Amino acid sequence: MITSYAPEAGIARLLDGAAACLGHAVPPEWADAFRAVPRHRFLPGRVWLSDQAAGYVPCDRDRDPERWWAAAYGDASVVTLVAEEGDGYRRPLSSASAPGAVVRMLELAAPVPGFRVLEIGAGTGFHAGLLAHRLGEDAVTSVDLDAGLVERARRNLAGVGLRPRVECADGAGGWPEGAPYDVVVATCSVRAVPHAWVAQTRPGGRIVTPWDSAWGAYGTLALTVRTGGVAEGRFRSFGAYMPLRDPAASGGGLVRDTSGMAGADDGVTALSPWAVAGEDLDAQFALGLLAPGVWHAWDAEPGEAGVAVRLVLADEAGESWACIDYDGERHDSFRTRQSGPRRLADEVMAAHNWWTAQGRPDVSRFGATVTPDGHTLWLDHPDHPCPPVS
Repeated sequence: MITSYAPEAGIARLLDGAAACLGHAVPPEWADAFRAVPRHRFLPGRVWLSDQAAGYVPCDRDRDPERWWAAAYGDASVVTLVAEEGDGYRRPLSSASAPGAVVRMLELAAPVPGFRVLEIGAGTGFHAGLLAHRLGEDAVTSVDLDAGLVERARRNLAGVGLRPRVECADGAGGWPEGAPYDVVVATCSVRAVPHAWVAQTRPGGRIVTPWDSAWGAYGTLALTVRTGGVAEGRFRSFGAYMPLRDPAASGGGLVRDTSGMAGADDGVTALSPWAVAGEDLDAQFALGLLAPGVWHAWDAEPGEAGVAVRLVLADEAGESWACIDYDGERHDSFRTRQSGPRRLADEVMAAHNWWTAQGRPDVSRFGATVTPDGHTLWLDHPDHPCPPVS
């Protein structure tokens, strides 16, 4: 077990854990950065760790140093800021990314000395510190919407002798003052790449960002910028990051009220709810692309006779609702109910059928083309766009 008196052992453990995630050793230039920018210097004295039941519990360095240090140098994300909500629920607001995922992002971005990098999402400052050590502090600009996080990131970076530019700004707008950049890398997920990022990246430059959908946050998109404000690239099968925050958002999130199911139309499907919302991340990623704006939630205690488990579906507009019910016995037939202008159960079934017909493609077969007019999502090649299923 790591102790506070052996950070060198912690860094060695971190590099081993990251290598296991990557399937190869951490490249020497980034291993040197991890040694020069110790992760524990970027964590607060209190962090929040998963309780393995979709919740988070506090862990204090002074009260539980062994656990705190193990988290600091484990290959897992560490939540550093939460919002306390009703019934004791803690909603994560900021975290230190898992080292293995950090290296994957850096490998995709491929920054080299001489490059200028814009980071979206300063967080603790750790990612910016790695970049600043590798490229020089004058080559790195990082922005974050939260002024408190910006100040904390600056202090953390100064504590290891680094002072890249860290500014409080809406990341969706980038930072035009420093453009053009060779690389834009986000440490938050997006549902659409802000075109400001494309406009502020030189032709031939890279944009790397985690991906998000209403269905779930998963995948990382790596784009190459072309002339004319166009960027194109493929997804990779890693990354589950907190979303880019909208400065106008209330922060209250969606009200997942299923009262709108009253008067719904009944149906039957052979599609298991676990096929679309189970452990198959490729299926979930595809559903997120093909059925935009549809979220899901499991209800293990629906309180209705003849229903053992329910998969609830709703659109973000709050106008359409659906569910797929398992009766606890049959595995080849499931009841559906849906109401509203969007037939969400039908959309989900159509999306899964298309994905299956294409050979159940994994995340890496999907890509995106970004233009000033929006996005085109495609399979295998830009000439094979994903079809709308609504």
